[in-house]
Amino acid sequence: MNDPVNTEFSEEFSRLSVDLLDQSIVKINHCLGQLTCDQVWWRPNPSMNSIGNLMVHLAGNLNQWGVVPFTLASDNRDRESEFDPKLLKEVDELVQELNSLVNAAKAQWQYLSVSQLCKTINIQGFNVSHLQAITHASSHFVGHTHQIIQLTRLQLDNEYMFHWTPDEPRGELPI
Repeated sequence: MNDPVNTEFSEEFSRLSVDLLDQSIVKINHCLGQLTCDQVWWRPNPSMNSIGNLMVHLAGNLNQWGVVPFTLASDNRDRESEFDPKLLKEVDELVQELNSLVNAAKAQWQYLSVSQLCKTINIQGFNVSHLQAITHASSHFVGHTHQIIQLTRLQLDNEYMFHWTPDEPRGELPI
């Protein structure tokens, strides 16, 4: 027999985690729509990452923490290569890969029971629950999304177009 409180908790947690990915990918795509390919790969200084590198990193992390633990696919992540300053991919390829992984993670995160959320797995040598993996993956994704927004604003200055401002009509939460 299912416990209604546990079911309500797992459904709400899954919904909120999926919403974080949805909100973040909209913000990332909004930024990319304002940038050239050169701007996507621009680094403020050699020790900092480009938006392109951050997107490759987000894809690697989301796959490792948000997809592989739920599908039991093999994890072939090469984390160090995600930050290579010589890495140059087409922006469309980056967008497609990241959107695909967001959809894959969302598909895995929906409809998990409390017992599934509590299942322990090993990621990067850490024993974590599925709940911890999802929390890590979604918060990591949000954090780097804000870096992408900041790098976009840094380059565009007053030309940056905001996705939403507080003086716009209220409806659902802003994305």
